[in-house]
Amino acid sequence: MMNASKSKYALLLVAGALSMALSGCGGSDGADGASGSDGAAGGSPAMTINNLNFTFYDTTVQDGVASLRFQVTNQDDKAVVGLQKMRFYALQLLPQGATGVGNASQWQYIVDETCDLSSSCPGTLVDKKNGVYTYSFATNFLDSAGTRTTFNPELAQRFMIRAYNTPLPDGTAVPNSNAFVDYTIAGNEPGYSRKIVATASCNKCHGDVSTAHHSGSYNDVNMCASCHTPNRLSNSDDQFSMLIHAKHFTLGDDGVPAPVYETDALKTCSTCHSDQGELTPDWGNWSKVPTAQACGSCHSNIDFAKGQGHSQQSDNSNCVACHNSEWTEQVHSTDYQNRKAVIAKVGMSATLVANTDDSATLSVTLLDSEGKPLDASTELSKIKRLEAVTNVDPEFPVMGYIASPGSGKAHDSKDLIADNALQSDVSIVDGKLVYTTQVLPFGSGAADTAFSFIGLEMCTSGANLVNCTADSETTSMKAQLAFGTKSGSAPTHRHTDSVSFAGCQNCHGETFQLHKGHHAGFVLSEQLGREINGKMTVGLDGCVACHTPDGTYTGGAMRGAFEMKVHLLHNEVGVITQCTQCHNDLNLDAFKNKGALATAAGQYTTPITAVCTSCHALGSDGLHSQATLESYGAVVNGDYTAANQAAQSETCFFCHKPTAADHTVVNM
Repeated sequence: MMNASKSKYALLLVAGALSMALSGCGGSDGADGASGSDGAAGGSPAMTINNLNFTFYDTTVQDGVASLRFQVTNQDDKAVVGLQKMRFYALQLLPQGATGVGNASQWQYIVDETCDLSSSCPGTLVDKKNGVYTYSFATNFLDSAGTRTTFNPELAQRFMIRAYNTPLPDGTAVPNSNAFVDYTIAGNEPGYSRKIVATASCNKCHGDVSTAHHSGSYNDVNMCASCHTPNRLSNSDDQFSMLIHAKHFTLGDDGVPAPVYETDALKTCSTCHSDQGELTPDWGNWSKVPTAQACGSCHSNIDFAKGQGHSQQSDNSNCVACHNSEWTEQVHSTDYQNRKAVIAKVGMSATLVANTDDSATLSVTLLDSEGKPLDASTELSKIKRLEAVTNVDPEFPVMGYIASPGSGKAHDSKDLIADNALQSDVSIVDGKLVYTTQVLPFGSGAADTAFSFIGLEMCTSGANLVNCTADSETTSMKAQLAFGTKSGSAPTHRHTDSVSFAGCQNCHGETFQLHKGHHAGFVLSEQLGREINGKMTVGLDGCVACHTPDGTYTGGAMRGAFEMKVHLLHNEVGVITQCTQCHNDLNLDAFKNKGALATAAGQYTTPITAVCTSCHALGSDGLHSQATLESYGAVVNGDYTAANQAAQSETCFFCHKPTAADHTVVNM
């Protein structure tokens, strides 16, 4: 539950009669007044607290004695009374160049004090019982023995608050929350700042950045940047600008920095460093203020001081002379922009028509950037690979990656073009690529629908498509899906009310080339979309063409079924900590259409148990033991027939009612 930190002063007007001015050194906060004045939310106090909202009113430092006054409300703007534990921080900001020519601005940590009303509070915390609190620091900022740095009243200042998740005296739960305010001793808005990345940018991938570290304590990236500062750390590599890059990037085999996990989003600096108005007034620092510390955190094979991998630089004074902002931005974004440009140049449309002998004919039309048909014959020289994977039943595919014990068939995987050449059984008719699949195991219900997932890989140079050579670079293009039914009725599609590609795109980016190398690569885009409830939605039907209930190329040995594989892979990376990062909902009814999933070589498990065990280990705190699950109708690592016969016998949902927001919900 995120809090809305407000890093600016608030001015409250009540019925047009009361005005309150900010006070600087020695200013007075005035009388508290009745409920509804003095910044109070008024009315009855909050009874439920999903998030805390902070508004700062007065910040004063007089003769080294610092105090602040602030208001706390809940999500309904109700006063939050009785907060039990908070940590208060004080910092000051050295402006750019203050520590040396070319050096970036830098936070200096002054002091922090933790006030816990159940044990000890070094300063003075006053709860005015109307949502307004005041805190006076015990440490005198002029006392160099008690602070981490020499207090300078001429610098921009920052107060920060961490509100702990300690329940109120009546037991009301409180979420961990952060807030900060930037100010000057003179009472003016600071003339400079260091707000480079917005928390929302982190949350696109992390969901809630507080889950990244420190046990959920800090949900505002400004808190991270303020604490990870030189005079507070024993390891200089833990300075925020260095730490955060090192955590997200590693050196590739070619010595070029690359994301630590598969994503295109981090291949452009603008994913994190973007203009978000007053939240990131300094977003452009990444290109405007190059330093050896920041650059070296990604380009870790360079030692600037020793002159290894770069001309020797003893400090940052000369960096911008060569690496001006325009050049820096271009170098760090050209590859990404080129890929976007290339991907936009060619698209596809496709049809899949069932034949009387239960095969299906796939027709693929290449399209230019305006959606006009291209003749495949004229494009062959630029195509490295065009492949199509066909299966039956997008809800629960009946063809395995290798032959399924159920249908006896493996999915139809075919390169229509490989290395610029048309493959066997493929023809070009009226400019379209045409291929007829093997006989497909059509059936009733969703098995009346066959679907083909189509990937296209083209040869490129920069932002241009080129004729392929032996050493050509290649780019995966926008993938396509085609659906066809044996009956001629409207096709079935895989449900999107549990997860859609929008959730994937937050982390992986819009140009992510899924499975490039082993396949032609698939860029999931609006080309795959269909309108659902008035909104264009990109489903994940294509993934299950290969990630079948019977697993992938190792059968069930790697638990390759889509329902499990996505959990296993993302748990390994460790970025996903909340279901809502991927799931817009949990469609429990989808299990009614599922059979058993391959969970080991030649072994199958009933579907609910199989999915749950892809995140939770059997017998762990988050899951029952195998014996208990089997007593509730599950089959764990049994044979294909037994597990499928029991697939609809699991009684898990008699008690468990998981949601994306809370998958631990139990209704007894």
